[in-house]
Amino acid sequence: VDGAERTWDRDLWEEENSVVKKISSSADALEIKKSGKPAVIAVYAPWCQFSQAMEDQFEEFAKAVGDDVDVYSFRGDEEREFVMANLNTNSFPTVNVIKADGTAVKYESEERTVEAFKKFMEKTL
Repeated sequence: VDGAERTWDRDLWEEENSVVKKISSSADALEIKKSGKPAVIAVYAPWCQFSQAMEDQFEEFAKAVGDDVDVYSFRGDEEREFVMANLNTNSFPTVNVIKADGTAVKYESEERTVEAFKKFMEKTL
């Protein structure tokens, strides 16, 4: 968009001790969808204020879930066509629960808290 300033000082979930796993390519995202294992994926843009605001709560959600479900982040602003087609993403951030059959179910609420994410995941899986 002309005139839109996209600046940020760091990527999200980049800390060494983050339990949110990074997806580095669209091919990796497809592998996760095809794995037969449930997962949760946050599609984000590092310059998006709403993605930035969600970072800590999503990290805490990943810690709360532990080893039960893999929790991922995927930078979607560099793969817009892919995330629109495969991960229900028209805006950032978008959180999807990936069911064991590979279906991506979009989290529709704007409440981005640990409890809200857990409730949605449990309801969806």
